[in-house]
Amino acid sequence: MDLCILYTKRQLKLAFFLVSFPFLLGKRFRYFLNVIFSILNKKVYNYFPYQYFVSIIHLVVGVAYCLVSWGVGLPKRAPIDKELLVLLTPVAFCHALGHVMSNVSFAAVAVSFTHTIKALEPLFNTAASQFVLGHQIPLSLWLSLAPVVIGVSMATFTELSFNWTGFISAMISNIAFTYRSIYSKKAMIEGPQLM
Repeated sequence: MDLCILYTKRQLKLAFFLVSFPFLLGKRFRYFLNVIFSILNKKVYNYFPYQYFVSIIHLVVGVAYCLVSWGVGLPKRAPIDKELLVLLTPVAFCHALGHVMSNVSFAAVAVSFTHTIKALEPLFNTAASQFVLGHQIPLSLWLSLAPVVIGVSMATFTELSFNWTGFISAMISNIAFTYRSIYSKKAMIEGPQLM
């Protein structure tokens, strides 16, 4: 497949510029890159509708990048032993599942709809904190999530590109990322202290 079909010259110039000047990639710029990633993936899925394959390629490239970076010493990493691997395996699994399900949703519905559904992630995190971890969540926090839930419900009912595959995939992604947060917190508490 010709790369020019998927990306315009302007998009390729922007990508080259960002790679050439990595200092511009601050924390706030991450959200902008996430939007670009989502839209470009949607364009790829219009020509190549194999979202599971594309998701696995994303993950393989990410792992290869990390291994090369660690191999050359950038960034410094904690020593990895069997105990740490056991703690981080659920985190990695939940991250991979959330990533794959997000891509399935991107392929099935509009990118904006997937991001709208994923806006419920704070609700899932709050519910997991209360019901899985046993933390007491104040009523004011639950009430502050009501506008988000109402807004997502209204957007879902009026979405033109709605289908169940996209909706359920985005919800599974929310749940997977919520459990990733839970397992990450567990790993930070039970794992080796680096400081």
